[in-house]
Amino acid sequence: MVNWEREPGERVEDFAAAYLLLRAGRGNQIRPSQGDRGIDVQIPSAGGWEIFQVKRFATNLSASAKQQIKESWDRFTKEVIPTRDIKSWSLVLPLEPTPQNEIWFEELTVGADFEINWVGRALLDAWAADSPKLAAYFFGGGEDRMHELMATALSGGQQPQGEGDPLLASIQERMQALGASLDEVDPFYHYELELRAGNISDLSPEESMTQVERPGLMLSTLEQVSENQYLVTHVIARSEVSAELRPIRGTYNFTAATPEEREALERWMYYGAPLHEATGTVVKTEGPPGTTLGQSSAATAWIVTPLGDDTLPPLEVRLVTPDGSTLLTLPVTAATRSWGVRGSGLWLRVEVGPAAAFEYFVGAEGRHDEIVIKTDTATGAAPSVALPAVELIARLPGNSLQLAVQAGQVVMPPFEFDDNYMSAAAKSFGKLVRALSVLQRHTFSRVTIPRLDDLSADKAQRILRMAALLDGQRVTGTFSAYPVSDDEFFAGWDEKERPLIIERPVGVEIGGTTYETQMIERQHLESVWLDRSTSPQTLRAGSSKVIWSEAVPRANSSEDENAE
Repeated sequence: MVNWEREPGERVEDFAAAYLLLRAGRGNQIRPSQGDRGIDVQIPSAGGWEIFQVKRFATNLSASAKQQIKESWDRFTKEVIPTRDIKSWSLVLPLEPTPQNEIWFEELTVGADFEINWVGRALLDAWAADSPKLAAYFFGGGEDRMHELMATALSGGQQPQGEGDPLLASIQERMQALGASLDEVDPFYHYELELRAGNISDLSPEESMTQVERPGLMLSTLEQVSENQYLVTHVIARSEVSAELRPIRGTYNFTAATPEEREALERWMYYGAPLHEATGTVVKTEGPPGTTLGQSSAATAWIVTPLGDDTLPPLEVRLVTPDGSTLLTLPVTAATRSWGVRGSGLWLRVEVGPAAAFEYFVGAEGRHDEIVIKTDTATGAAPSVALPAVELIARLPGNSLQLAVQAGQVVMPPFEFDDNYMSAAAKSFGKLVRALSVLQRHTFSRVTIPRLDDLSADKAQRILRMAALLDGQRVTGTFSAYPVSDDEFFAGWDEKERPLIIERPVGVEIGGTTYETQMIERQHLESVWLDRSTSPQTLRAGSSKVIWSEAVPRANSSEDENAE
């Protein structure tokens, strides 16, 4: 049972706010300032805003206490009600009303056209009983207990006994038990601990960023606990409001050794862009156990943004000509945004399929708006999915790029483009992706974009030629000699020049997979003669060296039977 009379008002307010917000999963707590407009906690709902005003009064209301409540109500009615749809306003305090209190409260709130509540001691006791972790955290020394548990994890405590598999099992059980203990006393975050072999300084960025894409993951810290072991602590939010109720904060001094590092730090500071492998020293940190580091200790930071932003409307990217005509419109498949630590700068990354992404750096005072294009060869993706973005990149020069709400208004400043190496590369790459898309229309096998490093120039040319045939084009060339092995077919030939048609299946091998189609390549050699002096025999060009090809449908089985 909580002794409400002895608890500071701020702690009572924080407990009530945490309980309400964790239960709702949204909303926010209004921090004390000069005039809180009669709101301590606000929660949006389908019927309007649910407002809570928390007071610490635990004994009968004095005239001064009533005056404070009245001032909060008056500010609320004057500053909030005219601007919002209100569902309810609740006075929360660890005190049940007397009949006189009820009369006074009814007179105070008379005329309200929304629900009015007095949340008293009994309900606060019920909240504490309903969430013992929360009550223990605020009123039972839960925070100190968490730091003791984390200290146990870092110090190692009594060493596990045994060797081989039993020792490994003992260590694993210990980490699981520590994580479970932390979970038991922290109402805001869930913890997972990993004891890994090795040294943090030997890790690559990719290894250090393991599991950053887990839902709810707020922070992963790595701390060396012995010469050959380090502890990884994953701190996972229990609710969307966890970070607001118990913020993770820190002050660090970062240093930039190169112009690239300086640019990365500035983009993070002014726009909130992701920061990878930034070195610095710790000035001050605060937050759940496992998220804080010792003062003046060295730190390497990987700061990432949320995986997506569900609050953004559906977006699209438009390629617009100088006269305002729209050449291409592509839907945005993923969008993530963040704001700078300093000022009002915004970082927004939008993806248009697997092959291209655009990063906007806008709104920072005293800095120019900027767009950065990121391209990818989209290895393993379907060519039809990657092709639109590749074509957009190829057509950038001389045009402008707009980001807009789908079928709606432009939301970012347009950016114009001149000739650039990226567009030139996209034109070449686009031919290959387009050819693979054509192949997909003629084969039952799934076609994906191969690793370009594994694709020779000769193989790429064969893919382009095959796609041209499948697309109905006539492919023309010249030849001088053509080895043949079918002696029986040519047995009756003399040395006269004549035309010849050769048929072969249209298909191609890419990355170890052979793609077959239902088409035949029909090659027309306008003039050939048979040279029997070579082995194998050779067809040589006669009066014309022209050879042209077309693709025709493969005869089906029933047609083959009729032909026989």
